[in-house]
Amino acid sequence: MIIDVNLDKIKDNKYLSELFINAKFNKLNLNCNILQGNFFSDSFHYFPITKNNETFSSLYLRTFSNIEHFYKQKFFENFSNNKNKLKSFDNIFVLGSNAGNNYYSNLLEFLPRIFFSNKKNIKIAIHRNSSNKYRKFIEGILKALNVEFNFVFLDDDFYFFNNSEFPQFINLNDSIKILKEFLNPKIKLDSSKKIYVTRQDSNYRKLINESDVVTLLREKGYKVINPQLYEIDEQIEIFSNADKIIAPHGSNLANITFCKPGTEIFEITPSFRENEKLFNDRYVNLSSINKLKHHKITSDTVDVEIHSELAKKYIHPNVLDQSNYYKNLLVKIKDLKEIV
Repeated sequence: MIIDVNLDKIKDNKYLSELFINAKFNKLNLNCNILQGNFFSDSFHYFPITKNNETFSSLYLRTFSNIEHFYKQKFFENFSNNKNKLKSFDNIFVLGSNAGNNYYSNLLEFLPRIFFSNKKNIKIAIHRNSSNKYRKFIEGILKALNVEFNFVFLDDDFYFFNNSEFPQFINLNDSIKILKEFLNPKIKLDSSKKIYVTRQDSNYRKLINESDVVTLLREKGYKVINPQLYEIDEQIEIFSNADKIIAPHGSNLANITFCKPGTEIFEITPSFRENEKLFNDRYVNLSSINKLKHHKITSDTVDVEIHSELAKKYIHPNVLDQSNYYKNLLVKIKDLKEIV
C-alpha cells in the first residue's frame, strides 16, 4: 500500500531524510524541503510517490487537493500494475501549474517555489494548459535571476521523474513574503487610484448588468481594467498603485497580494454554500495578510447555460450545476452607489 510519512519520521530516519535537500530563501530566512532523486507524480494534485511507495502529505498537500484516493487499495493496484509503463523525464525541476490554469493557484501556490532552486540551468515542468502569459512571467523571473531554462509540458497523466527535484508547497504567508520580496512593482504617480476589474472575458462570475455598473463607476472616476489585456507584471503594477478596487470574485484578485496596506477591496461575490468556505474566505484571508480593508458585496446568481471545456473536464457535473462559483452574477446598483 501507499504509505504517508510525516515530518517527524523524515527527520528521525536517515534513509528518509536523505531523500530531501533543504533549500533556503536567504533574504527572508525561509526554508523549503525539496524531494530529490527518483519519484512518480501526477500532474493534477502534484503528489509525489517514491519508488518505495512513500508519500509526504505534510509537504505536498495543497488547497482543494483531495488525496484520499492515493491510499486506497484500488489506486495501489492500478499504480503497481502501470508504474513501469509511465513516461519518464530526467533532470527536471517539478514546478507544476494548475491543470485548469487558475491564476490564484499558479501565483500563490506553485510559483514561489521557483525561488528555492539554486541551479543556473534547469528544465521546469509545468502543465500544458498554462497560459502564455504565465510562461512569459516565469521566463522574466528566471531571466532576472540569470537562470537558463527550458519548459517541459505535462499533460493529464502520471509520470516518472528520474534524478529530479520536487519542492514542497509553501504556506500562504511565506509565499506572499517571497513574491513581495522579489516582485517589487513600481509606484506611478499618474496611475489609476480607483479601478474596476471586469470579468467580461471569463466563463464564470461575470456581471450580467455590467454595462450599468461601468456607467456608474466611470462617472465616479473609476478606470475599467480587463486583466486579459495586460501581462502579469503589468497587472501587478496596476493593483499596487490603486487605492480602491472593485471586482467580482475571481483569481484576478490574487493581485491584491501586491496592494499597499490600507487599500480598499470591494469583492462582488455570490453567496457561497457551506461546503465552499475556502472560496468564501480566499480574498478575505489575502486582505488580512496584506493589511487591506476588505468588503463584500453579495450579489444574486444567474445560471450558466454552457460550461467551459476545462470546467467540464475537471469538475463533476453536479458541482457545476449546484455551485454558485460556476454561475454569473447580478449585482444591485444601489449597493454600489453606497460605496462609490
